[in-house]
Amino acid sequence: MTPRLVIRISMLLLLALSVVAGAQEPATGHMMHGSGGAPGGHMAGIPQAAAADVASPEAIVNAYYEALSGPAGKKRDWNRFLSLFFPGARLLPAEGKGHSGTMPHTFTPSKYLFDTESNMLQEGYIPKEVSRRSESFGKLLHVWSTYEVRHTASDATPFVRGITSFQLFNNGQRWWIVNVAWQPETSKVKLPAADLAQKP
Repeated sequence: MTPRLVIRISMLLLLALSVVAGAQEPATGHMMHGSGGAPGGHMAGIPQAAAADVASPEAIVNAYYEALSGPAGKKRDWNRFLSLFFPGARLLPAEGKGHSGTMPHTFTPSKYLFDTESNMLQEGYIPKEVSRRSESFGKLLHVWSTYEVRHTASDATPFVRGITSFQLFNNGQRWWIVNVAWQPETSKVKLPAADLAQKP
């Protein structure tokens, strides 16, 4: 089974689980820097996004990585992270252990932060996008993003790398992340050479 097929199967699983779970507003327990939420309706409780973060597909993917990134001990701006996601959004690690169980299973953005924040603060977590390609139709856009992660910016090699699949949606006002799924590279699932081409 090819890496691309593995992640596409994971995305189908993510969509199915999202339907079962039903739409729900993201929890706001990680709003560390004030409310800043939308005024009401089904967007109530979502932190207000910076316009520059959601102006384009490139911007919202960059904001996703930047919001998670930081050396050990550095507090992240979780409001920024939460502001990127559409209500009912899900995150899905395709395989591995951690996050309170064995993968795959889905997380709301707030639950993902709750499960990963302590490790990020203790060990450092600095993701870098290596390459990106995308496909779009109407208001939908799919981003295929190859990443690598280091504990410190000076680490010679990443401790993990893989591919993240972003499903994005534009409601006419801004871009939103609807779903995120990622497949880490393993001994059995190797990144294709085409997805390791460095960004210009």
